[in-house]
Amino acid sequence: MNALINIHGVSFSYSQSDVLKDITLTVPKGEITLILGANGVGKSTLLKILSGILVPKSGEVLYDNINIYEINKNVIAKKIAYVSQDSVFSFPFTALEVALLGRSPYIGRFEFERDSDYEIAINALRSTGILHLKDRIISEVSGGEKQLVSIARAITQQPELMVLDEPGTHLDLKHKSLILNILNTIKEKNGTTIIFATHDLSSLQNEYKNIILLKDGEIYKSGHTLDVINETNLTHIYGTNVKIFKENGNIFVSTNFS
Repeated sequence: MNALINIHGVSFSYSQSDVLKDITLTVPKGEITLILGANGVGKSTLLKILSGILVPKSGEVLYDNINIYEINKNVIAKKIAYVSQDSVFSFPFTALEVALLGRSPYIGRFEFERDSDYEIAINALRSTGILHLKDRIISEVSGGEKQLVSIARAITQQPELMVLDEPGTHLDLKHKSLILNILNTIKEKNGTTIIFATHDLSSLQNEYKNIILLKDGEIYKSGHTLDVINETNLTHIYGTNVKIFKENGNIFVSTNFS
């Protein structure tokens, strides 16, 4: 397996509270990696370490076999796009202007956006189904629409790696499915490596080569959907009874079965 990121023995703490404990994993290049687990198990922290935003207490993070913290920040800004769970916008930008922020690493200090930058941003808004919002002020759109704008910004960045924290936050089932389809299209069309973390079991409508099940800051299981997604594993990491149904190659998950 050709790896884009390798993590070896990573641990992380906030004050005296251990959040991640001796994490070792591989992120394959050009694939989607899904990090699945209940709320509060360390998914967001792990994503920030994978992105080079946080520095672990111990362990090693390699990006293309180079220590991620030794790579120039502007180079990292071109290679990695990070989408947080709840994006905060401090200025009254339009949706198009937010998407254009993804071109920032490619624009010099005293330069302006080129026509090609606008074209890339417009196409990103179109691909996320929100081109009609391009002139709307970001504070005037819904939470779900803000999330789609943030994803459009990440697409505009044209990264090697997209890292998304709970990308389905604030989205209804239709738009959650849309996001999964968009991510799969980006992977197939551009060869982009994608990592996203979620507690939402509806994400399992697709089949993944690399799923990481996280529990209490540790990797419980990892591998292909068919190898790690079963009722026993999901019941364990979520702490509630989980029932899996399969129909026409699709996986459906329900909880709270006795």
